[in-house]
Amino acid sequence: MSKHSDKIKQAEDEKLMALVEKLQQEISLSMGLDNTTLDMSDDNIVADKILRAEYAFLYDEARYRHASYTGLTNAISQ
Repeated sequence: MSKHSDKIKQAEDEKLMALVEKLQQEISLSMGLDNTTLDMSDDNIVADKILRAEYAFLYDEARYRHASYTGLTNAISQ
């Protein structure tokens, strides 16, 4: 790859990893709320399933692309 395409890949990997990390935080927050809620509404259940599906898709994409991230956490290195 050329230097230009390496820079583009790195920039897109960083965007992808930032989104994966954001979704991880949202899932963590959601799990905390789930534990304190007695009766989840159907809308909340559907929203949680969509959030988890989006995370799973992007996580798999990042692993497929061998994305690297220089931020605080790197969920893909597992």
